[in-house]
Amino acid sequence: MKETVAGEYATSAALEPSRIADRLDGRTLAGRSQIVWGEHCSECAYPVCYASCSFYDPRPDLNCRRFVAGIEDAGDSLMRIRFRKWGKLEGQGTARLRPYALADRRESRDASLARGLAAAPIPFQLKRSATWRLNRNKARAPHGRAELAVDAFVLEGWSNDGRIHAFTVTFLQEARGTDGGAASEGGTWQAHLQLGPDYGRHVLPAGAIAAAIRLDQPFLVQVEPVGEAEGIDVTLALADFVAFHDRADAVVGPSALGVGSGNGQAPALAKVLVWDLDETFWTGTLAEDGSEGVTPRPEAVTALKALDARGVLHSIASKNDANEALTALRRFGLDGYFLHPQVGWGPKSASVATIAAALDLGLDSFVFVDDQPFERAEVAAAHPRVRTLAHTEVAALTQHPWFDHPETPEAARRRSLYQAEAARGLAVQASGSDYLAFLRASRLTLDVRALEAADLTRVYELSQRTNQLNFTGAKFTRPEVEALVAPDPHCARLTLRCADAWGDYGLIGFADLDLAAGELVAFFMSCRVQRKRVEHAAFAYMAGLLAARGHSEFAVRFDATERNGAAVRLLEDLGFARIAEGWRRPLGRPFAESDIVRLDVLQHARAA
Repeated sequence: MKETVAGEYATSAALEPSRIADRLDGRTLAGRSQIVWGEHCSECAYPVCYASCSFYDPRPDLNCRRFVAGIEDAGDSLMRIRFRKWGKLEGQGTARLRPYALADRRESRDASLARGLAAAPIPFQLKRSATWRLNRNKARAPHGRAELAVDAFVLEGWSNDGRIHAFTVTFLQEARGTDGGAASEGGTWQAHLQLGPDYGRHVLPAGAIAAAIRLDQPFLVQVEPVGEAEGIDVTLALADFVAFHDRADAVVGPSALGVGSGNGQAPALAKVLVWDLDETFWTGTLAEDGSEGVTPRPEAVTALKALDARGVLHSIASKNDANEALTALRRFGLDGYFLHPQVGWGPKSASVATIAAALDLGLDSFVFVDDQPFERAEVAAAHPRVRTLAHTEVAALTQHPWFDHPETPEAARRRSLYQAEAARGLAVQASGSDYLAFLRASRLTLDVRALEAADLTRVYELSQRTNQLNFTGAKFTRPEVEALVAPDPHCARLTLRCADAWGDYGLIGFADLDLAAGELVAFFMSCRVQRKRVEHAAFAYMAGLLAARGHSEFAVRFDATERNGAAVRLLEDLGFARIAEGWRRPLGRPFAESDIVRLDVLQHARAA
């Protein structure tokens, strides 16, 4: 529903493309909230801007025109928006829903009132007052008990200029006192999406948004182009909270990536937090205040150290002079916390990609925090799997569900393990092209032990964190791990530890070997030791256990996931062949290069 403008009711020809047949309507929707949308400015400094801004273009009500022709009626409840510089679409409301048929009638009635008011021969001041009352009535939430549960916020539309445009959708709520009603702490939630020439639908789950703001309290919604807005031409078919007749429809269409204070569901845990510096990690601007003039935010330092103890890795993506930024961090004694910091003047999305490549971790395990909406949107547009947070959420990072890792000795050492890996990488480069000779000189040791109670937390954590080298994609629960400790003469439940000349990797893998069936039931291993022939030594040892039980073949249970393609390559490298039931390999053939790693098997592991 669009805002009425005093003395103006814009219309234009319908712009409906052929593919809009799937547009949501009363056949699919049980209700909608009818957010009232208006045109606003991303750089507004009202009222000074009316006198100083060269882009000020007054509408009939003397407010600035942020769109070429306001929110244009494109027929059939479609809204056409042609953005001018700094233009953004902003709505207000709660997420209280009206039945769809009632909302449809109300929208038609309000459109008729707006047309009549625009044509009425009455003084401008009276028309302006009537317009204000009409818009206030539009924004009023439905009375009575909310009978329809909100499923999602849906944005449907397409671009009219044949291009693909990136947008942010931001929900904002200020903290409110009780005043006899429910208190609200305020919050922010943001999603990133695209509109192209073809009809598209973006479904943002209400549960994700509700984790950051209260949907039954007033809030603002902003739809803003990423980058330059001038010339963007789009049509919106729906931009509203909705309830579906069938909950299965709530996931129809491409979902945008939402970021905020939580996502209302079991979140994927983050492994890396990438920081902006100016006004995010520290107060002040390095280019203006110098390294002596910036001060780390206490809440940022607290989050940095607490998350580091949980095994979260930290890095930097900042547009600054690299030497000066690192000088400031050294002065604060915090430079050692950041791995592969990227400080320069290029796009921050490129910095994030460089960090991901250096750490050899997937972008879906990354979170990027920045005080600038543009920078967050630029990273999210380039890397949709990266989650972003505003600087205002730094104080709550330690309570954020994305960082809900247990504190274990291995977690506390994770940063040092990656620092040691960086040293290994430099040693590899210095050693030349003979990688195997380098591995032998590294004095790699594999320590195999039977699973013990002291290992439960680490094995549980490893099962939750490991995706690429997880043969079944299994995410063990804590009780499932505890059940594996019980003695079983027909199974070998083994933990794998590794060390080399540069340091101790800690517990890096787990294997559940069914000795009776001759099958590896579960296997997951940290990527930190991949390609170091540790897997060759581990499988050679397990092959020996199966051969001692009279087996002639080594079977591996494998379930493909979207993220364990690296496990397929590992099995192929180890000489396994894919068959209908899984992967198999003759036990009579030795595992090449398994002797590079020295095997250390504790006596109770042999007994197991």
